[in-house]
Amino acid sequence: MDPQRLQARAAELEQLLARLAPADGEVADLRSAVEPLLALAGSGALSAPLPWGDIPGGRYFTEGGLRRYPELEQAFARFRIEATGGESPALRKLRGEI
Repeated sequence: MDPQRLQARAAELEQLLARLAPADGEVADLRSAVEPLLALAGSGALSAPLPWGDIPGGRYFTEGGLRRYPELEQAFARFRIEATGGESPALRKLRGEI
């Protein structure tokens, strides 16, 4: 887990949530669910990867209607991946990042 990448992913997600939440109650609910975790990640207090299931909010995309916001879904996925340990070295190598 890269703390700087995690902070960047948390900031990206927080910005989208702040922009969309006033006009959509479901986005506001997602924001409430992940806000404590975003605060921890943003402050650098999250130092160990979390289990996938410990990241709240995924159900808003799978069971709710938030798939209509692909940019939000991607930002949430990037944050969740980073908070659970980041991308594997094999995937980064495939992308040419290593």
